[in-house]
Amino acid sequence: MCRMLAVLSARPFSIRRWLLDVNPGLLGLSLRGKNAPHRDGLGYAFRDPQGKWHLFRFGPQALAQAEIPGPLEREATFLLAHARKSSPEYAQFRGGLYAHPLFYDGVFLCHNGTVRDIERLGLAHGTDSQRLLFWLARRWKPRTPERLEECLRDLLQSVSDFSALNLLLSEGENLYAFCAFRTNPEYFTLWFRKGGDFVAVASEPADGEEGWSPMENGELRLVRPDLSLSRVALLEPGEAGA
Repeated sequence: MCRMLAVLSARPFSIRRWLLDVNPGLLGLSLRGKNAPHRDGLGYAFRDPQGKWHLFRFGPQALAQAEIPGPLEREATFLLAHARKSSPEYAQFRGGLYAHPLFYDGVFLCHNGTVRDIERLGLAHGTDSQRLLFWLARRWKPRTPERLEECLRDLLQSVSDFSALNLLLSEGENLYAFCAFRTNPEYFTLWFRKGGDFVAVASEPADGEEGWSPMENGELRLVRPDLSLSRVALLEPGEAGA
């Protein structure tokens, strides 16, 4: 149960803008979003204008104040950010090691939801989100949109006892947003906005501007570096059982 945010832009922007300055931004979603607070872990990854990625993750001890730590004045062209509220099944996993974005084998992942039958993906350790990333990174080869679509279809066939599989993913170039939920459709949402020179996706509208629209259950959206968009429905209406 988390709040998350992604921004892909044609022009560099200050990461502080989306983490702190806009209302609500990630901090507002963490403190005042639906089912708040979300303060069991917080992290963000960003790609700087030179193309280098940077990853920062913090546990609850770093979040005692109503703020976001780290180099907020840096500029980026791509931002992934996540405020974690641990599920009861994983309440003991609350350090920075378990904060998102998670990263493995070139893949960044932010996840909202709980997968209770995660063992169906094979033996592994850690939270459901970590095990989901390990499973996905091993199978998503080559790292093409078509192969990711196949992997997500396989995932939906492999697990069934989940609240949501809402994902923000990247292999370092493209942004992928996937919305799939089986319960609580008012909470397990992903919202999408295309601005003049950026695209943003968030658990709830992350600023006060118009243009946010909710993604459909079972929808996968791809945002390329030139901000061109494509979408595919991986579930038929009502198929997820929401």
